[in-house]
Order: sequence, then C-alpha cells, then structure tokens
Amino acid sequence: MNRSGGTSTFTRALAPAALAFAACVAASCSTAGASGAGRGGRAADPASAVTVENLLRWSVQGPAGIAKIRSGLTQTFEMKPSGKQGLYGAGPVRLTDGYTLNFSSIRGLTGAIHIGVEERPCYSPDRAAELLPGATDSVVLDAHMADRGKSYFTRRNGFQVYFMTTPETYQCVTSIHIRPVETTNL
Repeated sequence: MNRSGGTSTFTRALAPAALAFAACVAASCSTAGASGAGRGGRAADPASAVTVENLLRWSVQGPAGIAKIRSGLTQTFEMKPSGKQGLYGAGPVRLTDGYTLNFSSIRGLTGAIHIGVEERPCYSPDRAAELLPGATDSVVLDAHMADRGKSYFTRRNGFQVYFMTTPETYQCVTSIHIRPVETTNL
C-alpha cells in the first residue's frame, strides 16, 4: 500500500513503458502503407517514382513504359502468383504522390495490367486525360442501364490504355487498364 500519497512504484515503472509504446504506435501509423521507397528500399527520384501520373505517362510510351510499370508495381506491391503466369498485389498502398492504389494485376498470358485507384484522395480524370494523348471519353452503362462511370480511352505505341471514373459524378479516377493491342479481345 502506498502511504506517501504519491504515485505507486508500479505506476512509476509503467508510465515510461506506456509512453514508449504510444510513441512506437504513432510512428508506425504515420508511415503505414507508404510506398515511396517501395517495400523498404530507397526513395526513387520523381521521374522514376511510382505515382499515378507516372503510371499514366508510362502507359503510352510503348514497351519501355510498360516495363517501368511492371517494375514499379512489383517493387510497390507484394505481388503473388495469380492464374497462369500472372501476378496480383493487394493494397492499399500509398504512393509518394499521396494517392492510394488498392490492387494491381499483371496478367501472364495477355500482358494486360489492371490497377485500382482509391477515390480518396481523388485523382482528377481531367488531369489523367491530359497525360493520354487523344483520349476520348464515354459513359459506361451496364446491362441494367446503371451508370458505371466514364471510360477514357486511347491507343498508343501498341497498347490500349483506358481508365475508369466514379459512377454518376465522374470526379475521380478509380482504375487504370493497359493491354497490348494484339490481345485486346482476350
């Protein structure tokens, strides 16, 4: 029993441990999911960093750009085998530009790449369309005539590239899709 009216020995011993634990939790929460340096590597320079802008820019650069996307996705996500020779990475993964990807898929047989983009923070479709020369947009309706968003489409350097937006408002990019032209029917 503590007769001195002050704090107990147990409380004095526990307080520093509790403070250290709280500091550790705060530090890990502030960096959780950040992938600026990939999975523990060094941070990349802005021109080679995996950002939504670079993913879109690289998508129309032909095979060299697609190689950058594949490399960037495999460094950013923990990619696991999926299907025949494919890879899949689950998110969320926060990029150095502050945007978050919620998945990535690289199809082994077709070479198609699919990337999910979180709605918050919102990546503007107008900004994305500026990075895809000649992109045209159209509203996508499903079989029940429900609005599924807008699709912005272009074909450059042997690849078909399109991205989807949020339904009805069309304010945010929600996914990016890249396919070699010769496999667009697969």
